[in-house]
Amino acid sequence: MKAPIILETKTGTIIIQATELLYITVDDTKDHSLCFVTKKGTHYCTGDLNNYEDADQNWLFRCHRSFVVNLLTIREINKYERRVYFLDDSSNNNCPFSRRKYVPLKQSLKEILFTEQEVL
Repeated sequence: MKAPIILETKTGTIIIQATELLYITVDDTKDHSLCFVTKKGTHYCTGDLNNYEDADQNWLFRCHRSFVVNLLTIREINKYERRVYFLDDSSNNNCPFSRRKYVPLKQSLKEILFTEQEVL
């Protein structure tokens, strides 16, 4: 079981489960603001993307300067469009990835999927 992410927002505390989070992106409209996109909606809080790419959360991967994706919810990595698509996403969200991050993204996805299968 992956540890949830706990967000402190202006309205209160929000707990996002690992299976619900799709990706985290920088909110361009506000300084130091992050947007957490989940299967059910979006949540905003202040912070830095660097805080979410550490070893404690190996299920998160920095695929672009402004995006961190949840490896557990990836459905497709489209090499030609350079986009990541997600499982069970009714809003059809997707995010870009850097061309230099394609091979590490693919490798990290394989590693996390194999370790998840071993746990089951």
